[in-house]
Parts: sequence; structure tokens; C-alpha cells
Amino acid sequence: MARVRNQENYDAARTRLLDVGEKLIRQKSFADTGVMDVLKYAEIAKGSFYHYFQSKEDFGIEIARRYSKQQVEFARQVLNDDGKLPILRLRAFFEAAAVDMENRSFSQGCLMCNLTSELADESPTFQAELNQNWQELSDEIAQCLKDSDLTTINLSHLSTAEAADWLLNAWSGALTRMKAAGNSDPLELFMKSVFKNQGKTNERKFPKNDSCNRREPGYRLPYGKNTRRRGASRLRGYER
Repeated sequence: MARVRNQENYDAARTRLLDVGEKLIRQKSFADTGVMDVLKYAEIAKGSFYHYFQSKEDFGIEIARRYSKQQVEFARQVLNDDGKLPILRLRAFFEAAAVDMENRSFSQGCLMCNLTSELADESPTFQAELNQNWQELSDEIAQCLKDSDLTTINLSHLSTAEAADWLLNAWSGALTRMKAAGNSDPLELFMKSVFKNQGKTNERKFPKNDSCNRREPGYRLPYGKNTRRRGASRLRGYER
């Protein structure tokens, strides 16, 4: 008699594989993330990977899809906050994304950016998935911009859809440059360029002796020091 699959255990193991895979891909790359490493850190039996995913590409696409869904859900939550003006919702969205990068020591970048750079022109399947992921996020930003005065961010010559795409393009470029700089400078420049003198939504004070205070006046990210920090190259603290 065939063994009946325990769906709860199956789903838990599959989620663990996706969690570990996302961490490894973000810290290294899709190409450098081996199936055996994923199984090892997820503590899943060797040889069982293909019980959960048809191929490594299928695994990567599931990671990208899950990550995109999380990003879109967060964007929807922030950008639909009726308690703030649309332009402040938009700013809050990018500020929150910047805080996430700061928490990652400015070293791992955005998973969608990384996968797009690595795989979009290598795999038609990945290209289609990633393009859809970007479009869904852009659509959420465009929806917020429909109620905004685009002149406040110098994008009144564009449609709301074009403005949303431009913002994502500029932000993803800043995230890529951030990985090379190893600090928040590219993100700060994005915020300063787009929002200029708009009111900050969640600013914290910089320490009096911090080197940031000796820089030219302008927008600073709301999360503290602009120190150069590098992320560890090994898998850090995976928690199940």
C-alpha cells in the first residue's frame, strides 16, 4: 500500500526549503546555490528535493513568486493607508524598503533585482515570471499615484503608470549601486532627488558626532548611521 503523505509535514518542509533557498540566493546567487546546500541547511533528507520541486528552476521561480507576493502585499498595505496623503504613503514605502536594506547591512540587495540581473536574459521562464512580478509592484505604486500631484515629485510629464515604472527603475538602480558602495548613499540620493523638501514620515535623529552631520545638507534616510558595513558571506542564523 502506498504511503499517505502527511500534508502538514510536507508543506512545512517545502516552506523551510524556500526560506533557506531565499537566504542562500540572496547571500550568494542562484547559480552558486546548490540543491545539496539547501537540503543541508533546511535539514531535509538528501535526495528528497525533487519530491517538493520539479527542478532547480522551478524552485527559483517559486522563491521569486513568493517574494514578489510578500512585496506586493506590503506595498498594498502601506500605499493604501488612508491616514496619510498619497505622496507620504509613497515615501513611507521607500523608507521602509531602505530600512530593510540597512538591516541587511546594505550587502544583499533586493532579491528581485538580483534574480533579474542574473537570470532574466538566461531563462525565458524566469524572464516572464520576473517581468510579471515587477509589473504587479508597479501597478500598486501607480494606483497610489492616481491620487497624487505628480508635480511634487517632478513627474507630471508622465502618466501614473510611467511614473510608477520610473520610480521602480530608479530605485532598483539605487539598490544595485548600494551593493557596490556598501552604504546608504545611493538610497539617500534617490530619496533626496524624488522627494526633495517633502516632510519626512519617520525620521530619527543622527548622533551628534556621526560623520553624516558633516555632509552637505539634504535628505537622510530615517534609520540612523550611514556607516560602511559588509554582510557575512556565509549563511547567517537560519531560524526555523
